[in-house]
Amino acid sequence: MSSANFTLEGTENLKEIFKEFPEGGYRTPLNAAFKDAADPVKKAMIQNLPSNLKALKRIVKFKVSRKSKGEPSLAVGFFNRQGLTFRNKRGVNWDPYTIAFWHNYGTLDWRANMFHQFKSPVRRRTKTGSMQGLKPLLFVERGWDQSKGRAQKIFEEMIDRYIMKFFEKHANK
Repeated sequence: MSSANFTLEGTENLKEIFKEFPEGGYRTPLNAAFKDAADPVKKAMIQNLPSNLKALKRIVKFKVSRKSKGEPSLAVGFFNRQGLTFRNKRGVNWDPYTIAFWHNYGTLDWRANMFHQFKSPVRRRTKTGSMQGLKPLLFVERGWDQSKGRAQKIFEEMIDRYIMKFFEKHANK
């Protein structure tokens, strides 16, 4: 997945407070606040797409992560297996995630190893010393850097609003 992840730190206090409440008292407000905070990140990633990749804006999504060892988190970015395909001029179909990944992190000699750990080494096709492949554009990282402050601010505002809404809803019962 080519995305930016952000995790709420310091959730031990919230977990203890909401331990006695139903599921809606803990996870529902957090997820709703995460989704509100993800919107500026998503927009920044789309805005940083190069003009030749603007069609990829359809696959920029956000997903609530359940794999983060019990810590609430949300992933924003490009995800694979969305049922979309792009056909190149040779007639070959590609998953849009693959195209986004290659352009974001680069290929062959231009890999951006500082942002992603690649499993296989670069394979040499020619014996010439020229650099080959796509240069990394790092538009996902640039979008995250531009929007993380705004996302944090929105999250803090919205989590308070959703928690108060939960309390008001259950105070009447």
